[in-house]
Amino acid sequence: MSGLPELLLAGLLGISPELTLENTNIAGYDQPRLSTDYNRIRAELSLSHEQYSNLAVTLIVDNETGYTTSPNELDNEVSLYRAYGQYQGERHFWSVGRQRIPLGVGRIWNPIDIFNPVDAQAIETGERTGTDAIRYEYALNELSNMDLTVADGKAAIRLKGYLEYADIGLIALRDNSNERNLLWGEDTSLDIIGWELEGRLSGTGVELRSEGGRVHNRETGAVFTEYILGAEYGFANGLTLLGEYRFSDQDMTNQLAIQSGFQPGMLWTCQLLLLTDLDDSSVLIAPSVTYSLSDEMTLSAGGFIATGDETEAFPEAGNRFYLRWFVHF
Repeated sequence: MSGLPELLLAGLLGISPELTLENTNIAGYDQPRLSTDYNRIRAELSLSHEQYSNLAVTLIVDNETGYTTSPNELDNEVSLYRAYGQYQGERHFWSVGRQRIPLGVGRIWNPIDIFNPVDAQAIETGERTGTDAIRYEYALNELSNMDLTVADGKAAIRLKGYLEYADIGLIALRDNSNERNLLWGEDTSLDIIGWELEGRLSGTGVELRSEGGRVHNRETGAVFTEYILGAEYGFANGLTLLGEYRFSDQDMTNQLAIQSGFQPGMLWTCQLLLLTDLDDSSVLIAPSVTYSLSDEMTLSAGGFIATGDETEAFPEAGNRFYLRWFVHF
């Protein structure tokens, strides 16, 4: 950003603004015979002050347009994606506003994330619904910290540290929001005592990770365990392999994910995700390829192809394909 507005802010107020723009368009085809087009223009404004470098403000606004052919509809709305202020001191960190809460270590599933868990079946897995929250973090020493997050109907406290070969975290969560009723199958008020574990297997280059917890449903009194176990390895030729297993004894869920990524050239990235339910044997395959048109522009194509019927974990009726164009200004 340059020009008179920046000079006025910097000279009169000591504020340094930075404005960036992004445009994302996703054209898709979903079974049965449904064509869609999604366009998002995102504006991000970051403010910092030359005299107060430990303070920062971020505001991200989206204009989203969605088009579907059946029924023939066109929708447009402006929404607030992120809006938060942060303070970063030597030991204390505060973040207040609509933000992404960093919780969990899983790449495919996040069983302990009650705020904004990853959705592996989304086209843009990096897009997470913001949470209106207050987050505080205190550095106990150089290798460990304690953080507390409070949001509407939700709260989490975590103690995390590095112990020789791994980052280990213990976490307690409370969720009165009922937002996970689709996952748990009913209206829920949950208490969770859980863990995070992430580290390298000594001498191998293999990264291991796990997260999970013991869940208490205050509505029904039910108690059950859900967790993931994962491993990842990167080869010298640019190939990466990731595996993740998910288990829940609430409904005896056993699911396995295998993901591979490869760069055949400097401008190309290929990825293949396979999800399978080990009980009903349904499978979801999600291939994608991305080409870098320039330093600021990429073009991606991919799809989600399932084998199961409507009663199984990955139903064939959800098959879909897409073309995604992204540009950063």
